[in-house]
Amino acid sequence: MVPSVNLRTRGVTAVTAVVLLLAACSGGGAADDGASAAPSGSATSPEPAGSPADPDAPLDANQACAAMYVDADGQGRTLEERVGAALVGASKELTGTSADEMHALAVELGRLETRVPEEFRAPVEQVRVPFLQLQEGLDLGADQEIELDIASTVEGLKAFEELC
Repeated sequence: MVPSVNLRTRGVTAVTAVVLLLAACSGGGAADDGASAAPSGSATSPEPAGSPADPDAPLDANQACAAMYVDADGQGRTLEERVGAALVGASKELTGTSADEMHALAVELGRLETRVPEEFRAPVEQVRVPFLQLQEGLDLGADQEIELDIASTVEGLKAFEELC
């Protein structure tokens, strides 16, 4: 499938920063995720993000926060957690599976970016940067080193969290 690719990250602690940010954002309030991870009102919204009624409908701020911080994959993992896990996994070893996961997240983040309120778009774009870099690098050829700007994801997640 995908040949092994050497990945470099900007900043010595970029992967560690993602893990720590994820722990700080979602690990502290595990008992009451709805109250601590999402803004007030989003845990009880009648139409959560990704509603089957219209998956392409624009989201309000509460729904945008829910899209990032409430279980969206049916396996108990939030989008934020999946982003961090994918970056950590790809930085350890890029396989066909991890490349597919990174691509799927790039697509999911791209769809989210078009649906969130304007103030959320730049943070989502920042989160998406290394996912797009990987795809671009693979498209150009796997015999090169691909540098992922994971620091961009960290900054984007921080900015997104501040909006929530």
